Amino acid sequence: MKRYRFVGFDDSFRNDRASIVGAVTEGSSYLEGVLVDSIAVDGFDVTDRIISMLGRSKFRELVHCIFLSGITFGGFNVADIEVIHEQLNIPVVVVMRRRPNFDDIYSALKNVDGFETRKNMIEKAGPVFDAGDVFIQFKGCGLEEAREYLRLASLKGNIPECLRIAHMIASAIIHGENRGRA
Repeated sequence: MKRYRFVGFDDSFRNDRASIVGAVTEGSSYLEGVLVDSIAVDGFDVTDRIISMLGRSKFRELVHCIFLSGITFGGFNVADIEVIHEQLNIPVVVVMRRRPNFDDIYSALKNVDGFETRKNMIEKAGPVFDAGDVFIQFKGCGLEEAREYLRLASLKGNIPECLRIAHMIASAIIHGENRGRA
């Protein structure tokens, strides 16, 4: 049986401090590694940080899919999923619990520098698809392959275990313990 490995990236931030965490799992259950870095709140560095973290990692060649918990990190630090896929040659799947309201997002983006750049990165991520209990965007794979990665990476529901773990660790780094839904 083929062994699939996934990495999920999530963040946590407070004031001007933001952490990004990558959790590497085998399938939906076994935690194999953790990647940690910092990013700028409302900055432009999350794409480079994800590429750098995974690119230099011993897990780089083992990962079948990169999961992102949304497309924005540290406020409005927008991940360019097309660049991440092109640089690492690994499919990228963005997982969201709710369908994004792009009108509200673009309205909020006007409050930070680089509105057009951020808006363009969000738009080039492509359409949002229904994937059961979650919504997804993806690069480097098709819809059915993205749904299969979700299935293989999820222990309960449609949230990949690697994202659940990354969320808990990132939250603990910033807040001293994990907060919210995991």
